[in-house]
Amino acid sequence: MSQVDNHLKWCLKDPNRLIKIQPDDRLAQDHLDKSEYNSEVMKDLENLKRFDWALNVGFYAIYHCFLAVLAKHGYESKNQRCSISAILKLIDDKKIDFDKELVLQFDTLEVDKEAARPTIRQSRETSTYGIASSIDTKQLDEVKEIIKKIQRETIKVLSS
Repeated sequence: MSQVDNHLKWCLKDPNRLIKIQPDDRLAQDHLDKSEYNSEVMKDLENLKRFDWALNVGFYAIYHCFLAVLAKHGYESKNQRCSISAILKLIDDKKIDFDKELVLQFDTLEVDKEAARPTIRQSRETSTYGIASSIDTKQLDEVKEIIKKIQRETIKVLSS
């Protein structure tokens, strides 16, 4: 059994992590709407030069896309890593046509100490829990690009 399969099995053992639900197109659309709202808030924070919080909101713009895809396919998640496992499983099982590399830029199940760049989750954690209030705006630009790509992928999944 793969690492994703094992992790997903573990996630489904606790309703505080991940549960199967009836596929819910309305909930999926609500999550996509929240992603779009978060994208706008991110722009507002960027204009205010609150780059650390813009990164945080960008993280959630992406995460709500994943929650939208999960709702469409009958999952409700309360755990970010379980959400990633479920998305990766849907990709592996060819239930969704979604760029796996985009998901892995957001987060991975593995800790890669040799990675040249942190995942978006790791950057968000540094921004949230660290004491620095500035971040590299290039990194923020990259997150904005990923948001656009993931939102487009999500719209395709929700319309299928």
